[in-house]
Amino acid sequence: PPSVRSAADEAFSIIQRLHIPLMNLPTPTEDWESAQGQLRLLGYGDFANENTHKSSTTTKNCKLHVVHRLDCQTSGVLLFARNPESASKLCKSWRERDAVKKMYLAHVMCWPPYENQKLEEGTIELPLAASRTERIKWEVRELDDGGKPSTTKWKIYKEDADSAEESTKEGVVLELHPITGRTHQLRIHCAEVGSGIVGDSLYGDSPVPWDAGN
Repeated sequence: PPSVRSAADEAFSIIQRLHIPLMNLPTPTEDWESAQGQLRLLGYGDFANENTHKSSTTTKNCKLHVVHRLDCQTSGVLLFARNPESASKLCKSWRERDAVKKMYLAHVMCWPPYENQKLEEGTIELPLAASRTERIKWEVRELDDGGKPSTTKWKIYKEDADSAEESTKEGVVLELHPITGRTHQLRIHCAEVGSGIVGDSLYGDSPVPWDAGN
């Protein structure tokens, strides 16, 4: 209700102004750190601020709706809708996976199904649930203990005929297709079967420094 929202906004302003130590207020995300922030820097629609030059084109004057997200440390394509009707239909397709097919590439240093068993594709079925001990992590847990069914199809990614043989020298590149969409699903499945995704700071065996600005 508007009255509750107004009271909450006033309380938040007081906490910020007086620096009350009982609250751990998050630092606002820099524009370059988020998709919406980058749209603001480029001057698109409702994301633009007063210091940004607004284009006269229809695209930049309309509000853009975020359809989905990408995990931190994941690069890829983000889709935005130009109007609420398109956003609703696209979000429905994402939820029901009727017209959207997702494929990710992941670099792992060790992949026993390929290196030991000579398998070039397979399916990982390991149920997942939110960790009971670490707030931001998920973990493998049996279905009868609260785990949710989680399925990932994988295969060795080959750019050319020699790439698979050469890839074992510096790890293996996997092509991953998530059938379900659990939190951190691909990262956990890779870590459970092999050595984890290179650069993964939560589940990887050999995390590398993450440069958010690069």
